[in-house]
Amino acid sequence: MDIKTNSFKTALTALSIAAASIFSASTSFAATQNEVQIFAADFEGVDDNLYGASYTRYLDTVKGNSGAYLINPYLQRVSSVSGSYANVDGIDFFSLGSTYYLNKEWMIDISGTHSRNDIGSVDNDNTNIDFRVGFNLTREWQIGAGLNYTHSSIEGRFDDVIVDDSESDTAALAFTRYTTVGKSGTGWDLMAQYVAGDADVIETSARYFFSPQLSVGGAYSYVNAPSGFDDIQTASVEVDYWFNEQFSVKASYETDIDSDVTADVALLSASYRF
Repeated sequence: MDIKTNSFKTALTALSIAAASIFSASTSFAATQNEVQIFAADFEGVDDNLYGASYTRYLDTVKGNSGAYLINPYLQRVSSVSGSYANVDGIDFFSLGSTYYLNKEWMIDISGTHSRNDIGSVDNDNTNIDFRVGFNLTREWQIGAGLNYTHSSIEGRFDDVIVDDSESDTAALAFTRYTTVGKSGTGWDLMAQYVAGDADVIETSARYFFSPQLSVGGAYSYVNAPSGFDDIQTASVEVDYWFNEQFSVKASYETDIDSDVTADVALLSASYRF
């Protein structure tokens, strides 16, 4: 996959300039409640690159003087609301989410994504909503369950044929998370989720924090598709580095496993808390 297209190199240059700019700022610890992120992704086989931005508002202060910067909101049980927008090849992607900690044990999380694709005279809409409730058995170990709702619709005219169809599916899900990361900011963060629907989905990830600033993670996803469709397996690797407790850059690469279709994805992002 060639990730050195002109537009993608422009994104890399812009993020590098931002990194140099903010790295030169003061590195004293700051109490933050806002986070903005910009990201760019290159999809193999797609002429255009994806560009987007997100914003998160933390409902309490995220402290940067202990733990691991990336997951401090989770370690400190800080509630938040977030939203994002991205576009690739004329397809708009919107997302909204909220994570609320009732106390140190109970968590409620709801997130949704919506995409709209206008292909000539055909409109295609897709919506995905996750609702999850989590409980911390200990400080390190969280378990939970929830529901996943999906809806897709297509409407318009295709080759002189009127198309008007939609379908919905609701599936149960279960998840768990175990982290050994403490005040020193080092250790493991492990996650797994299973969605039981028309297409069963298994997702796992493991991330190791070498320091509060640096972590490397890997993820694996398996979709057991219904009869007549191919199963999907993907694997990814990611490096996340924080110059200080406010500014970070992240690079990841995802690839299909055992598939005749190549759909590798390279992604670069930068985030800033203030």
